[in-house]
Amino acid sequence: MSLERLEALRRDMKKCVRCSLCKLVPLPTIQQTRFTSACPPVDEYHFHAYSGGGMQIMALALLDGRIEVDRDLAQIVSACTTCGLCDVSCKFIMAAERQDVIMALKEHIAESGFGAAPKAEDKPALPHWAHGLKLKILPASKSDVLLFIGAGAHHDPQHAATAHRLAELLQHARVDFGILEDEPESGIETYWTGQRQAFAEQAQGVVERLDNAGSHTIIALCGEDLGMLRAKYPRYSRAPQAKVLHASEFLLPLIQTGRLRLTHPIKQCATYHDPCYLGRQSEPPLAWQGEERQTQGVMRYFTPPKPINYGVNGVFDAPRQVLRAVPGLQFVEMHRIREYAYCCGGGGGVPDAHPNVARSASIQRVDEARAVGAEMLVTACQHCRHNLTRWQDGTSTPVIDLVDLVYAAAGLG
Repeated sequence: MSLERLEALRRDMKKCVRCSLCKLVPLPTIQQTRFTSACPPVDEYHFHAYSGGGMQIMALALLDGRIEVDRDLAQIVSACTTCGLCDVSCKFIMAAERQDVIMALKEHIAESGFGAAPKAEDKPALPHWAHGLKLKILPASKSDVLLFIGAGAHHDPQHAATAHRLAELLQHARVDFGILEDEPESGIETYWTGQRQAFAEQAQGVVERLDNAGSHTIIALCGEDLGMLRAKYPRYSRAPQAKVLHASEFLLPLIQTGRLRLTHPIKQCATYHDPCYLGRQSEPPLAWQGEERQTQGVMRYFTPPKPINYGVNGVFDAPRQVLRAVPGLQFVEMHRIREYAYCCGGGGGVPDAHPNVARSASIQRVDEARAVGAEMLVTACQHCRHNLTRWQDGTSTPVIDLVDLVYAAAGLG
């Protein structure tokens, strides 16, 4: 089955013209020559095989029988953070699905027995972060809003603390909401490691749990879970029936209407790191029916024209608007932002498989924040916050979740 999925993407592989745009952010967006790269494993290993283009070549070689799956191939592909920056950079000049090829390649490697298995997480029935909050437990109780915290809160004390603060913020704004008992994991680790069937089954189970809660709105605390529920589930199973919003998208109107007042100034300079799965990777798949044709012997085109996900319709504005609403805060942008934001290095299972890649990506991103004068680096994903923090030396730059910043500005902390 995995070879069939790769075969269906053969034309996308053959469109690669070896331009190396997958290694750089598009030239018109470059602001500072020091911060132009787009691919953490290429930055670390300096070899084409690790790039988006290199993945296309290896996938095509597999299809044509020129190479076979082995441990060396699996090791190279496991260095990909699946951040999707090569995909949107390539689409700056052509319509090709680089990310789809990479994921199909990961899935074929996993089916061949060379992929890494996702880590299982043990978690309590009632999450420890919720103790003392007297929250509604759905579906036994009913609420229009369901708060989806994510797996990180079960083993990461900082993520658990952020979950507690978000619940406090919602209670402070008098939002009627609830949580699930024994909340399921969204399955991002399973997705990252190419376990296609396991992820599809996990996604279906999560969707059924969410639908059974009966809520009309789901608030995802973590950017990675937003990307899973909104963009990846429709590809492997289906999206939840409820509207899925990130915490920043839900908090912003509360702030704008005065239901949540930010009264405590934070007099610092902050920048924002766009999480990959909250930003460019959160676009839902676009439906299309048609055919690909060829003209002039070489040129191919779609009829009717095929819609393309350029990564521009993710959650970019809401976090920035929330930051601008914090009194006293000076907000500055980094050089690589929005759909061209550099990956923190914490995704794709890379911190376990290639800790050197995760470390170098983190250091480069924190250096970029310092280069624009930021005193703190704000993000909205627990994987990003954890990886951007763990590799810092004594001259650390605080990495703060957006919810924690809002909590402090609201005077609750």
